[in-house]
Parts: sequence; C-alpha cells; structure tokens
Amino acid sequence: MNTECKHPTDMWGDPNPNIFYVCNAADQTPLQLHCPEGRGFFDGLGFKGCLPYAHWPACRPTAAQAAALLEVGCDSPNRSPSSSADNDGVDDDDAHLQQPWATLDPNKFYMCPGIAATPLLLNCAGGKGFVQTSDIVGCADWLLWRQHMQCEKYY
Repeated sequence: MNTECKHPTDMWGDPNPNIFYVCNAADQTPLQLHCPEGRGFFDGLGFKGCLPYAHWPACRPTAAQAAALLEVGCDSPNRSPSSSADNDGVDDDDAHLQQPWATLDPNKFYMCPGIAATPLLLNCAGGKGFVQTSDIVGCADWLLWRQHMQCEKYY
C-alpha cells in the first residue's frame, strides 16, 4: 500500500474502504481521512473517491440483490442456500435464520432474530467488513474482505 506522497494531488485508499489518504501540500505527508457514513473509497473502473456503497461498480452485491434478500427477510426458509433439505430429506426451516446476509454497506449485515421477524441490521466490529461467499460468511478484517470480495485492485 502507498504510504508516501509522490505528488501534491495524490489520493489513495486504505484496505479499509472507510479510510483514504491525501497529501498534505505543506509538507508532503499523507493525511488520513474518513469517508462519510454510507460511503467508501473506491478507485477504479472510472471512479475515484468516497462513493455511496450503492454506486460501487464492484465488490458488493447489486442493489437489486440486496433488496431481494431484504424483501424475503425472515419469512422464508428458502432465503439461504443452507436452508435446503438435509440428507435425511427433512427441511430445516430454521437454518436460514442462522445465516446472516450482506447489505450494500460492507460494514453492516442483516440477521434474523426469528421466523417472520423484522431482520436486524447489525454492524461488524471496527476494522472488519462483512463477507458472504461460498467459502466464508461473517465479519473479516479488511484485507481478507478485499480478497474474498475480489476487490484488491480498487483502493
């Protein structure tokens, strides 16, 4: 990761998309800044800066995917792939309640407190982002988050 100013107008991201750096023109040292709530630093695909997560062109579920999962919420045992029938042929109706799912904001995720309940919007601990792939589900440090979300080149 770039930690030095090479030009007075340099701006670059941190593995944590909530943080970015700009050069202090007075002494050419990096200044650490934070994106506003609901935005993350994205650098690539024609974008550079603190974009609303809903407008990120990569690294996140699409707005349509996130809305579809939220619409189903805690009402359906079919929301999650883990809720399909077990080897014994019995549907596990509660399995989907144990599976959190991503929001557009990688700092947050949803989880069901019970059947037909309103999904809870929860935060990952500081320094972590929510990952949901076939390999991992949960809050992971930002470097791991970037690896699993195939987002290493966009900061």
